[in-house]
Amino acid sequence: MKLDGHAKLTNAAILSFSVNCAKATEILQKDTMCRLPQFSTLNIDWKDWMNSNEKDNSNLAYYLAVQEASIIGESMHPLQRGYLTRETVAVDIEPLKLPLHVLASGQKYHFMRDKSDKTVKNAYNKASAFVHANAQRWVEKMHYVLYQHRPQGRSGHSTIAQRRDAASCLALALHSLQDSFSPAHTRRASYKTPNQPGAIEDMYIYSEQDHNKHSAHDYESGSRQSLHAQSAVLASADLMKLCVASVSRKSKTLSGWNSYREKWIKLSPKAA
Repeated sequence: MKLDGHAKLTNAAILSFSVNCAKATEILQKDTMCRLPQFSTLNIDWKDWMNSNEKDNSNLAYYLAVQEASIIGESMHPLQRGYLTRETVAVDIEPLKLPLHVLASGQKYHFMRDKSDKTVKNAYNKASAFVHANAQRWVEKMHYVLYQHRPQGRSGHSTIAQRRDAASCLALALHSLQDSFSPAHTRRASYKTPNQPGAIEDMYIYSEQDHNKHSAHDYESGSRQSLHAQSAVLASADLMKLCVASVSRKSKTLSGWNSYREKWIKLSPKAA
């Protein structure tokens, strides 16, 4: 998906998650977990907030470049509004992550296959494990922030760094997850209902693609009226809920992953 597509879908997922969060958490933790600053939307003056397009994509790229230039100065300040959305998008633009578009080790960041992968199943296992591992890291880091951290002295020790790291981990998981719904990245079995996506039948190799067609598919799948985008929003909100529900139960382990994977990123028996 394009930059603005990831941003719009993540914003939509956060709004959906926020509405349903209370149902996923214990009563005593409702306010704490459902109102975490990282679950706030990124407010941008979009040309078209429903559809991914070149104008919004270019404007967001410029906005992120400015934000990344100030990242050192903000590192010890509380998370800014829209930080999770910004980090989800930044996977495609941060200088240290740009090489991951072409490196074999980076294909899992975008739910794609590398030439070295002998089978689709091999590539799938890497990508799905990547999503799981980063969601798990969010759970571990937020468990520490909420239950293990013990302030010492009058001011104590800040957990800003841990919260920032947690959001960055979840952003990696969301970025790859959302890309799994783009026809430019995977081929899924045909489906008609956003809440029941088709299983993954193939994962594509970027270097072997027509990049103009890849770009067109990314714009389509990042537009919220498309079936792929609707599935990506629901899957993203569901992953947020899974993470929050795990921490709310004071667990250090992401609970319910197998069922989640089978619903949203299931591998088809037809995959070669």
